[in-house]
Amino acid sequence: MINTAALFSTAFLPGQAGFDTDTITGLAEWRLDIPMLFKLLVGAGAQATAWPIYGDGEDCPCVLAAPMVQAQASWQALSALMDRPRDAAAIVARSAISTLLAGGQPWLILDCVQLIPHDIGTPEYAAGLEGLRAEAQALHLALQRGDKEALTPLLDAGAASPATGYWSATADAQLADVEELGADELPFLQGLEVVGWEEDALCYEVSAAGEPAVTGLVTPYGRWIVPLSQRYVDLGVYYADDGWITFATADAPDAHGVLDLNGTVVLPPAPGALYVITPHLLQQIDADGASRLLRLPDGALLIDRVDNMCQREDGLIDIERQTDQTDDDGKRNVCGVLDKIGKVVVPPAYSSVQDFGTKKKIAVVSQRIAGRFLFGLVNSQGELLAPCQYEAIDCATTSSPPKLRKNLIFAIDAQGLACMLTLDGKQAFTPLYPPAHHLRGVAVQSDFLYVVKDGMAWSMDFTGQLLEQFDTVENFKAAITAQLSEAMGLSKKKPVRRRSFTPAQILAKADRAQLRSMAALFLQGDADLAARCVDITLDELAEDDPEEEYEGDTPAAACFFLLWSTAAHTLGHGTTLDWKAVDEVPRIVQHIDLPALRDFSWAEREDGDAMAEGLAAIAAHLAPHQLRLINMHGGEDTYYLGVVRAQDAAAFKAAALLAALRPVVY
Repeated sequence: MINTAALFSTAFLPGQAGFDTDTITGLAEWRLDIPMLFKLLVGAGAQATAWPIYGDGEDCPCVLAAPMVQAQASWQALSALMDRPRDAAAIVARSAISTLLAGGQPWLILDCVQLIPHDIGTPEYAAGLEGLRAEAQALHLALQRGDKEALTPLLDAGAASPATGYWSATADAQLADVEELGADELPFLQGLEVVGWEEDALCYEVSAAGEPAVTGLVTPYGRWIVPLSQRYVDLGVYYADDGWITFATADAPDAHGVLDLNGTVVLPPAPGALYVITPHLLQQIDADGASRLLRLPDGALLIDRVDNMCQREDGLIDIERQTDQTDDDGKRNVCGVLDKIGKVVVPPAYSSVQDFGTKKKIAVVSQRIAGRFLFGLVNSQGELLAPCQYEAIDCATTSSPPKLRKNLIFAIDAQGLACMLTLDGKQAFTPLYPPAHHLRGVAVQSDFLYVVKDGMAWSMDFTGQLLEQFDTVENFKAAITAQLSEAMGLSKKKPVRRRSFTPAQILAKADRAQLRSMAALFLQGDADLAARCVDITLDELAEDDPEEEYEGDTPAAACFFLLWSTAAHTLGHGTTLDWKAVDEVPRIVQHIDLPALRDFSWAEREDGDAMAEGLAAIAAHLAPHQLRLINMHGGEDTYYLGVVRAQDAAAFKAAALLAALRPVVY
């Protein structure tokens, strides 16, 4: 969709007897903006009214309406102030406007819904509509005074300009979706070659027979955005989604310019290639490779010598350029970051700039120093928080923001020593020990670090205090490697095959009293609810596929997990979450409907926090309620969550272990 302003006429306003959307007549339109003439014509008589073409606008004022008689009088007064038309196109355009207004119905409607960037019915939308009405009244007063200065854009306008808009009886884009039609249905396409339908421009790209290089753009209702008479070549319609079209002329195919989506020339052709980066930024590259960043729509030079640009995951833009040095060590590419309108966020002085965090606006940067890449931190104002003197700074990937643990960031300094950095880039303690393992996520945990002292692996807290000695570094690394291998299925040990039981085998051994005791663990001791849980579980087993099998070392053990499933998914006392479902943590009460969780919020959530931190936050919230969060089966990619009373935690863990489950009690 292209945001478009439109003028219509109608015999009645919504709410009046006789109003019929089928009788609305299109008069004019303009993409991306509201032409001055549209505002002038609704003038002093403008009133806000509902407009049922939009669902939300059926009972809510969302467009401006004015008597057509007033619009006709305003056009006559404006025409009297205008100079005589200078060319045939201007004569035709003025005649078309006069004809369409004269033949219009009693009410003129200015549909500006798409160009007020708020939802219909909100105070912001109402304020935007009122501001537009005030503009219309001011222009009407200027016309009454004969104030040519205030009306200059209209008095100087030619045919189909940003001040007057495009006028045609077929300008009905707002009355139906603009979409591709069969070429044989459209008379104006007869005799032309249809290159293709350009969805982002809502146009057919066409060429004349025998001249395929010269192309134009025309809408399904016959509006020529780019007439073939302009003899444009190399139309860059793939930038239409950003609001622009690049082009060259047949006479100078190596010079490129920019059109807006109305076909108005914004930047005349100049030598070189053009690449639209954002709706506000344009890269221009000369034939010799020299490049620069220009601002749209005025073409002002923002940055000279920009070699590469690309969009980032955090919504900003990477830029890259080469340094001025001529020696091999000094001659290198440096990177910086811009926002979408071209403002420098981080100056081009770094070897890399990683993404900024969504909450803590901090990014990891690197510089090449004495032949090695070292890392530091910058904020979103481009200020260097931590100088580039660290061998590594903890983050999820090579483009991610730094990972926060208790508002601290793990780093390894240039000497290979482990430390934690505060959010302002300061060291939380003096580095003394190297990390015990090089693998990401092993050297630092949520509450402590693994470091090396005198050949032994130790845990150390985030203040630099040693906590506990584990083993030699070699044994520590071997144990970690074995754990990782087993987790990834690389262990040479054959997995022990779990036993499984059919519904009939489980039902034959079912002890209702024992099952109710087990169910009560999941249901905070509610005996009645536990009895219902058992009944539901056994009833479903009785109706189950007789060949279905459930894992467990005994039938009672298999039933243990089924009881949890019933308590969780039928009675709302638990849930299953994927290991990546971090965004579901703040909404945990929607999954586990317990009063203790209704005021839960993850207020301390930081960039990079994963499920482990989220579950810890839930557990901390439950603790004052004498409740414990449980995961039925630890060590898997899925969390089988529930809640037990603190007094039942030991009994739950014992029962789960009997079922060969590996429970986690938080």
